[in-house]
Amino acid sequence: MSTISVIGNVNVDLLVSPVSELPPPGTDLPVENMEVRAAGAAGNTALALAALGSPLQLVGCVGEDRLGRFLLDELYSAGIKEGVSILPHRSTGISIAFEAPGRDRSFLTLLGSLEEFNASMVPEDALTKDLVLLCGYFSLPSLRGEGTLRLLREARTEGALTLLDTGWDPGGWSKETSEEMATLLPLVDVFLPNETEARHLSGLEEPVEAAQVLQESSGGWVVVKLGANGCVGIGPDELHRVAAPTVRVTDTTGAGDAFNGGLLYALSNDARWIEALSFATRFASAVVSRSSRDRYPSVGELTSVS
Repeated sequence: MSTISVIGNVNVDLLVSPVSELPPPGTDLPVENMEVRAAGAAGNTALALAALGSPLQLVGCVGEDRLGRFLLDELYSAGIKEGVSILPHRSTGISIAFEAPGRDRSFLTLLGSLEEFNASMVPEDALTKDLVLLCGYFSLPSLRGEGTLRLLREARTEGALTLLDTGWDPGGWSKETSEEMATLLPLVDVFLPNETEARHLSGLEEPVEAAQVLQESSGGWVVVKLGANGCVGIGPDELHRVAAPTVRVTDTTGAGDAFNGGLLYALSNDARWIEALSFATRFASAVVSRSSRDRYPSVGELTSVS
């Protein structure tokens, strides 16, 4: 089995549903569910890998507060006992996810300790793993640009397969963002945008066409996550479109992170690309059908329902 490191945002997710729109100023709106959950894009991916039985190194940071201790306890309970730094006198990042049937999720985020996470906080051994995923790029302002370029270059020099999931650009995918991404993608072996992110970066609506444009820029693999429609994966000489199984959806927040975890697990076990994409899609579909109390299935549970 190949070695894995996951580098990026570790924060608390506050899930609120159903919320189809925010109440007008001065009013109040009761909701059915409000839940606190671990642990941001990097934390979610790490928890998914831990459930699948993959040894991994998680690198991130939390604040010196109750939420930070909560996150560390959740990670520790899953067997992830090292790698997340505690920043003194800083609050832990919080992302509030608003969910409702028939609409995509939307988020409000307090960066907190995420503002200070930078390349100097990433230990050298995290860049010597066989698979190195950087995620939550736009939530880590001190890691953007040159910091990420340096990490990707060092990981490549060490022979790693580099993966990148940027998340949503709060600046609105400006021309400057496109230029920024154009400098990063040639150092990325596997780029992992969702459909909306791929559309904004490529300027194209159709997922396959968007993936093709981004693949030409990167030279590696581009995997566009399509939610209930599965995924599209395009490499230098391959194109795969994988449909998602039909499931009863309980909670879609973190689905893309679960997909990333499933993909890392499959690639670390030397799966062919079509096998890896199929496994990641099936795993993410299983995750969105489960509650927070039992979020991530094991390999055995996934096999038993396939």
